[in-house]
Amino acid sequence: MCKQSALFLAVILFFPKTHAFADIAAIKTGALPQETAVLDALDDAKQLEPYSESWNTNWQYPVPKVEVTTRLGKDLGFLRIALKNHPDNAELLLLTGLVASYAYNMDAEGSHDIAMDSLAKAQQLLPADTRPPWFRARLQCQTNELKAGADGFLAIESSHAWNVLPVAFWDDYIACAYLANMPAHVLRAGDHAEKLHSPYSKMRSFLMDAARKRFEPYDPAKTYEPKDVWIGANAGEDAVFTGRTCGALIHSHGDWSVDQLGLGNGSCIAYFHTGVYKASQSNLRPGILLLVKQPERNQTLEDFAKKYSTKGTFEPYAPSKCPSDTCIAMKGIQPGMYGNNGDGHGRIVVFERNQPEFPGLIFEAPTEMPKSDGSAGPKYYRPNPIKERIPGKLYYLVLLDTAASIEDPALKDFDFFLQNLTVE
Repeated sequence: MCKQSALFLAVILFFPKTHAFADIAAIKTGALPQETAVLDALDDAKQLEPYSESWNTNWQYPVPKVEVTTRLGKDLGFLRIALKNHPDNAELLLLTGLVASYAYNMDAEGSHDIAMDSLAKAQQLLPADTRPPWFRARLQCQTNELKAGADGFLAIESSHAWNVLPVAFWDDYIACAYLANMPAHVLRAGDHAEKLHSPYSKMRSFLMDAARKRFEPYDPAKTYEPKDVWIGANAGEDAVFTGRTCGALIHSHGDWSVDQLGLGNGSCIAYFHTGVYKASQSNLRPGILLLVKQPERNQTLEDFAKKYSTKGTFEPYAPSKCPSDTCIAMKGIQPGMYGNNGDGHGRIVVFERNQPEFPGLIFEAPTEMPKSDGSAGPKYYRPNPIKERIPGKLYYLVLLDTAASIEDPALKDFDFFLQNLTVE
């Protein structure tokens, strides 16, 4: 199995050589077989961990690489012999899995499979323990299973309070999230580690600083190109547009037309036409608008809503979903707006969201690095900069523009849009 490390982000080859990781410290010495060979292997692994916890193209350690490789190979051999006599010792399996993963980083043949097998058996014996899936995710993040490894870290995080997980877990998480193109996750994990009063780590500081530099500050005076604000992707027959600057992710059906996507004058806009639907006299296409902007000076949410409810008569209604804690939702009637096709029967839903502590977090998901072309030598990959979210509190408007004669199918489209709208 090839090393994911062979295809690095541009900065990854120049990591500081002061390491924060101390996964061996998570091994409970008292639960190991109290045999000289096992305890000696544990002590040796502790000494070699700073040199072998990750794969390296530029060896700059005081211990020769060949010596580290040889010693880890011997340690792994002794541990595997001990497992024959203690096959159900979960702590021994965990230690064997870690040492094998370090041997893998030294290019020891067969070590990856030994590590994964040992950790799988440890998890069977300790199903509620975070260490087996943690150590497995850590190893996967160093291989061509980067997404699986990042998903493993996210699964552990989602099922545990952050402050019960050790600093070493968060440092491994940071390294994986950085490689998996999740800089907001890097910053949150680093914040967790620091709140646990962990010792200063050059590597953690380096990765957090690199993650911060991924973000490009929002410029309120700039008109952005649509492709710089909204990133489109397919989700089955639907389209998904993620606008991190706008703090929103939206879905549209494949037969909808995209009439406007953009960011200018401090406002994010996404405007779609749905349908086509047969109205009383002709075919019509309902319009759905998402508008995102900062409040104007002293403007309340009620003031913001009133700006879009001046034409016609409006009354409150209960939307199928409120994307925030509270919404102002109204349905309106604009007499004669569509002529023989009926009155205008619009809907507006207005809400606000405060800036989250780590903007963009909910829009991040693990991604694999581009695959190597097979040529010799390390490859360099520099991800694109990420546009920062418009800072501070944001007001959101979701609007439906439709005729009375096609109100039913238009409302279904509007409900679909609301149900699949994600905001931060």
